[in-house]
Parts: sequence; C-alpha cells; structure tokens
Amino acid sequence: MPRVLEQLFPTLTSPTSRLPTIGEWLLNEVWQAENYPHPEPATFLRSGEEKVNELESALCAAAWRLYDEFQAPPDDNRNLLNFLTGQRPCAAVVFDGLSLREVPAILHLAKESGFTVWEVGFSQSAIPSETVDFIEERLGVLNTSPSQLPTRQVLREQGIAVHYFPHPNHREQFDPNSPALLIWSAFPDVTYKDSGARFADHFTQLNQTLKAAWTNTVQQIPKNRPVLVTSDHGYVFFGPGLSLPRQNAELTEITQRFGGQRFCRVEDRDAILEHPDVAVLKSHAGKPVMMLRGRVQTHVPGEQANRLYKHGGLSLMEMLTPWIVLE
Repeated sequence: MPRVLEQLFPTLTSPTSRLPTIGEWLLNEVWQAENYPHPEPATFLRSGEEKVNELESALCAAAWRLYDEFQAPPDDNRNLLNFLTGQRPCAAVVFDGLSLREVPAILHLAKESGFTVWEVGFSQSAIPSETVDFIEERLGVLNTSPSQLPTRQVLREQGIAVHYFPHPNHREQFDPNSPALLIWSAFPDVTYKDSGARFADHFTQLNQTLKAAWTNTVQQIPKNRPVLVTSDHGYVFFGPGLSLPRQNAELTEITQRFGGQRFCRVEDRDAILEHPDVAVLKSHAGKPVMMLRGRVQTHVPGEQANRLYKHGGLSLMEMLTPWIVLE
C-alpha cells in the first residue's frame, strides 16, 4: 500500500467526516511550514502535488463519497462573516485564489512582520469554488463581484468597511476607527490567466509577489486588532503526471457540457450528466451544480488548455482554503 494511503486509511474508512483529518494532513505533512523559504520552489510544488494526486486517485476510485462532504458549510468559527461580526475591532484579508501551498509563505511573512500567530487551520470554498458564489454564501451579498463589495450597503450596515485591491501594488488608507475591515485582494487569482501560468515556475513568482501584496494589505492594517488571512478558493496544479489518468474519449461528454471549465451550473430544464467523474451538489441558492471530482483535467482547444493553474472543480486543493489568525 502506498505510504499516503497507509497514513490515511483509518480516516478514509471512518463513518464520520473525513475532511478535518485530510486538511490537517495537507497542512502538516504535504505543505509543511518549516519548508520555507523553499530552496527549490518548483520541486516543493511538484513533491506536494504528487502526494495529493496519489490520494485523490484513490478517493475517486474507491471513496468518492468523500467529496459530498463539501456540501456542508464550514464550522461557524471558520466563517468569514462570523469573524467580521464577532470580536471588534478586527480585520480580514482575502487573497483571492490563495491555497494551502502558500501557508508557509504567509507564516514566514507574519514572523518577519512581527505578528503573533494565533491560529493556523483551514476553511473551505463554496459550491462551486467560484468567487461570486463564495461572496453570496459567506457574506450574504448576492450577484456581487469583489470589486463591487465596497459599495454594498448591507456590509456597511454591519460595520464592515470593504477595500478592493485589484493588483499587489495597489495601496489605500484604512480607517483606524472602523469596527471591521475587509480587504479583498485580486492576487493571486488574477495571475492564473497570465502566460506564466503555463509553467511550474509560476509558483515561484507567486511567492515573490505575495510579499508586495502582504506589505500593502496586512501590514497597513491598524494595530491592536486580530487579522484573519484567508481565501475564497484554491487551485489545482496540472503539471505532467499530476492529473487522474483519463483518455480524451472518456472526457468528451464533460468537455462539451462544461465548455472546458471544471464545473457547470444546471438550469431548470437541463439534464444531469451521469458520469463517474462528475459530482452533483447544490449551490447556496439551492441550484444543482455539476463539478469535476478530484484532479480530472479536460483538454480543450485554445489558450486556456496550456494553463497549469486552474480552479472551479471539486479537488482538495481547490476546496480547502487557508485560515490564519494573527495579531
């Protein structure tokens, strides 16, 4: 039995929720904080992805019901709105698309900046792992993109001042008297559309650019308030040999129905696609959504086919997200 499965076999056969143990395994075994700064970032990335791919191969073959556990929302103490409306004053920074792979970099920056780390854990994305759905489910704001959040009255009425950062070098002043600050950074998600996202070395660049994003967000927050660092979804890295072994013919139906994406919303008159790699869950609005389980990679014509960094599916690295509390 492979070492990964030997470690997690009791968990995979447990009748209770298995996500908590798998999340701890990802944080403490796969993406260890002591492995930062990475001497060879691309090697660190690939080594971790190989372990995750091995686990997800087994899950999709024999324990695929585990993915249904993502239908349940996170615990109340790992809910973004609960954090912002709880202890005051407070602040939360959402790095759009940040994954558990970047936790070592976040902890390193926190130490360099003189923060005390109170909590290191994980939360999870919404169904599907898309930003607008996360905002609806976790903030209660409908049909809203991150750039529109600063104008939403429903958040201001709850004492939450929102700031949107479209790029890592963006700067703004924060009101020290605001009961709660929510800073939403479009980094690193915006980089997954860049030409660099075709190569593993993009991970190296992410860690380097994260310092600028950190300096302009976390380090500018007024002192003497807890700071949550989290994200709305992660991403899956599709390097060579790091996806589930599927022939193109096996994925033809999915590719056509999903349009090359990793999920597909089901409208009222749509038929559900019956496929072993497809899970059908419900969004916060109660609408069914078809999502790719695990590390299934579809191949479609065009520029997006060459990108190795993608999200929108039901993989562990897309759905489990960082939850780090600092002061």
